[in-house]
Amino acid sequence: MGCPFLLRQTYRMFTCRKRNPLSRPRTQVLWTPPVSNSRSVSNSSMSIPKDHSYLFDLQGFIVLEDVLTQEECNVILDVLSDLEAKEYEDTWIEAIGGGRPTKEAQRENQIRLNGLPRLDPIFDSLIGHDRVLPYLHEFVGEPQLINTWSISKSKGAAFSGWHRGIPTTDHAYRNGIIRTRMLNTVYFLKDNGPEDGCVVAIPGSHKSNIDIDLQARPAYEMPGATPITGRAGDCLIFSEATLHDGLPKTTDGVRTNLYYNYVHAHYNVMTREPRNCHHFYFPPEVRSRFDDTRLELTQWMDLARWDY
Repeated sequence: MGCPFLLRQTYRMFTCRKRNPLSRPRTQVLWTPPVSNSRSVSNSSMSIPKDHSYLFDLQGFIVLEDVLTQEECNVILDVLSDLEAKEYEDTWIEAIGGGRPTKEAQRENQIRLNGLPRLDPIFDSLIGHDRVLPYLHEFVGEPQLINTWSISKSKGAAFSGWHRGIPTTDHAYRNGIIRTRMLNTVYFLKDNGPEDGCVVAIPGSHKSNIDIDLQARPAYEMPGATPITGRAGDCLIFSEATLHDGLPKTTDGVRTNLYYNYVHAHYNVMTREPRNCHHFYFPPEVRSRFDDTRLELTQWMDLARWDY
């Protein structure tokens, strides 16, 4: 993540249709900013099932099923395949003295692309997707998009290491309100089985009070490690206070996920990772394509100064 300005114990994860055979134990905390309804998309106009709030508070994540159709996944995959085959000049990196390149392929059997809407308009539609937007407001309050990227894994891609994007103090429950300062939404474009390099998480770690050595415990050696599985079109929503990573990929083919990360409006996006702001910030020509909801979810960019 980055940018200058302004988030084997078995659990059965709750989803919204019959579980498929590739499903596997799954699971799903919060700093509380002042609650505001000043935005045009009012929290009061949206609601999510109470069971979803319960599971998110309990686990730190939930999976929504069938957010995208198979056809939508295939169209995005075709565009992404072309983008992954390209090389990018990234002249801005030299100008600011470093940062993540647009295309990262240094990890064996894995390709990551950063700043997706900069690369193609097809990625615009996943910003504040209709199925996801109520959860952004319910769990973040005043959500702002901070980062977008894709990860495509081939057979042999390895586990990297446990991590979280925010401390557990940035997730809270107060007066019936859940607030997480950073919320990640992961769109599965391909099936995510436990051997496909799916996301793995520690249910409840978003509110853990005990620190342990993360580097010494790969994958399933971490107590409570649970693979988060799903089918193409599903969307994982998790608090970045939750310990997580991706499992090794041992199956054939390519597993591709898209990641759209949101923070509360009080979060200073541009000072989090100044050298990576290029991917966080969208220039006016990109945002000119956005509808009112997407403009609202990227409103911090109106106040940012970024010329690269």
